[in-house]
This record gives sequence, structure tokens and C-alpha cells, in this order.
Amino acid sequence: MKKLFILTAAVMLSATFVKAQTADPELDYIKKAYSKEKKEIVNEYMKLDSLQTAKFWPVYTAYETSREKLALQRIQLLDEYDTNTASLTPELVDKLANALLTNSISLDKLNLTYYKKMKKAAGAINAAKYMQLEVYLQTTWRSVLQELVPLVGELDKTKKD
Repeated sequence: MKKLFILTAAVMLSATFVKAQTADPELDYIKKAYSKEKKEIVNEYMKLDSLQTAKFWPVYTAYETSREKLALQRIQLLDEYDTNTASLTPELVDKLANALLTNSISLDKLNLTYYKKMKKAAGAINAAKYMQLEVYLQTTWRSVLQELVPLVGELDKTKKD
């Protein structure tokens, strides 16, 4: 099961670069494929009864819409960092660091908000179960990104070489 989660997180990394609709049909396909795969993983993992299912999926869909917006913002910030690595200033680094931290706080608040909504829809155990899966995927995704993004200290070393 963990291999499936890691694969999903890697696909999420690719899919997060995509806006709701793009001019690129290939990117739209990647996003749709990821959404479908993630939904299948969630469905398999949750094992909800029919009553819970009817209440859970509308909340999940609303959550994903909001989460995708935050993920896109994060990707845009990381892209700005990557684009400007050769000319980082203290002001730009401060702006990006604050924006990334704010984005993380917004994601945590979103998780809390939707935990409460999912608890109401499908019960506390199922809400916690979903959030545990979601946080696992988010953590894996962040880990993948962390490996791709150079640390500020590493940038300083490359400037000296």
C-alpha cells in the first residue's frame, strides 16, 4: 500500500503544476488521471458504507478544489524561487519564505476545516482516517519537492565556486 501512496504522491507532484484547465491537453490529461487515481485510492482506503459514501464524496470534492488552489500557489512560489535562484536578494527570499509559510498554515487550516466537515458527514473515525491519508500524501509530496529544490545554503556554495 505504501508504494501505491508514494506513486500517487509523485503523480500529484506532476499534476499540481496544472491549473484547472490549461491550453495544454496533455497537462489536462495528467491532472484528470491523477484526480481519478487519488479518488480510487481514497475509496479503497476508506471503505465507506453507502450512507457514508453519499455524504463523504461531496465534502471530499470541495476539499480537493480548495487544496488544489493552495498546491498551485505553492508550486508558483517554488517556481519563482527556482527562476530567481541566481539573483536572490534578502527581500525576495523573505517574501518567498513568508508566502510559503503562509501557504503551509492555510493548508493546515483547510485540513482542520474539512476534518470537521468530514466528521459531520462520515463520523470522527472516518474523518481522522481520511486526514491521516491526506497528511501522508502531503508529507510525501513535500518530501519529493524538498529533494528537487536547492537549499538557500547550497545556492551560496554554488555562487562561491
